Amino acid sequence: MELKIKGKVISEPNMKRYTSMKVGGPVRYLIYPESEEGLIQAIRILNGEGIKWRMFGNGTNVIISDKGLNEALIRITKLRSLSIKEREKEILVRVSGGYPLKRLILKLANLGVRGLENLYSIPGTVGGAVKMNAGSFGTSISDQIRSVKYYLSDGTLRTANREEIDFHYRRSSFHSNTCITEVKFCLERGEKESIMAEIERIALERKRRHPSDMPSSGSIFKAVNGVPAWRFIEKAGLKGLRIGDACVSEKHANFIVNLGKARAQDIKDLIDRIKKEVFEKEGVVLEEEVELWGFDA
Repeated sequence: MELKIKGKVISEPNMKRYTSMKVGGPVRYLIYPESEEGLIQAIRILNGEGIKWRMFGNGTNVIISDKGLNEALIRITKLRSLSIKEREKEILVRVSGGYPLKRLILKLANLGVRGLENLYSIPGTVGGAVKMNAGSFGTSISDQIRSVKYYLSDGTLRTANREEIDFHYRRSSFHSNTCITEVKFCLERGEKESIMAEIERIALERKRRHPSDMPSSGSIFKAVNGVPAWRFIEKAGLKGLRIGDACVSEKHANFIVNLGKARAQDIKDLIDRIKKEVFEKEGVVLEEEVELWGFDA
């Protein structure tokens, strides 16, 4: 079936190309609306045809199964906008949901705007970061949010203020078929040099701590009662544990890396093995931070 929307439609793309872990099978469609009008059109056509769909950002926090998904994925990464308004003691930043988070933070730093620099280590889009309430170095993205504009699964447009959104540790009330199109942040003026220095410090710390030379999806598990998951994994002696080419990183125990030819199922099996052994050895139940799509329950 040919989807006629205002934008680009790719039929049955292999998702290895589009995820940071470099695994995954084909999906039914990958859709790039050319405008917000095209986005609404795509949602309505997919709903009318009974085709399941999800929003898909930069693929940095998702593992798609080897068999793929009989669903459409919508990407709004080509819909980028940014506006900055300065008031007496605050700076209001409006940014599109598909805007790359790291690029936004660097742009703001160059303009002397501070408040998000601790999140510089996080890849992906602004909208994806908001959905999972991404955090780093003691800061969560929800700390600075003023409001969020989003579309529901039926194409209805909504705007919610920060206090109306249910944010928790590494999750929010937004779902995979909620499309975040705009986020408003309340930030503040700072010294460009000090902000850039902080970004450089965070980038160096990330490089020191995290495996950046092999494909991964970042942190696999959430912290448990404030204790980082890597402590339990390391204590259980699981660094270097390997299934196929999926391997628990020797550098950071909460990362699984693709040594070259890992399958999505290898990664899923390794996740299950880690959870089982950590529970048996440490009595701790680990919960995934990464999203697993298309795997049998």
